[in-house]
Amino acid sequence: MKLEMKRMMFSLVAVACAIAAAQIARAESSCPAEIAVEQRASAPAPDWTVSYSGYQTAVAGVTIFDGPPSAQASLVPDNEKTSGDNLIQIWQLAKSDRGYWLQCNYANTTAQISRQLPASVTRCDVVYDRNMRFSGGANVVKSVNCK
Repeated sequence: MKLEMKRMMFSLVAVACAIAAAQIARAESSCPAEIAVEQRASAPAPDWTVSYSGYQTAVAGVTIFDGPPSAQASLVPDNEKTSGDNLIQIWQLAKSDRGYWLQCNYANTTAQISRQLPASVTRCDVVYDRNMRFSGGANVVKSVNCK
């Protein structure tokens, strides 16, 4: 009886792992809403004082790359449309040997983060608020969804 229980338990664990692996493979990729950034500035001369605004970082732009961002092969969206207050950019991603990368740009900093998208990702949608902009002019990103 104990052997049958072990086999049943092993089967249940195997099924659970298979389901989890399938969910991970289909996982969506997005940009974190904010990133922590430490800045340090030097005064250009003794009569200048450095201060910091305290503004929060917030995702302010997205670039999709064919290959690592260092190769500088950024892609333009395949489609762009407006819907109410939203500007929606859509990238359709065919199979690529180099892989695709998502780069997230942030307001109030020059810091960027990027990561390779899973090979299963075939589309990225970025939704911007057409009526809201950061002080640098970038539209406010409402959502990033690569699936």
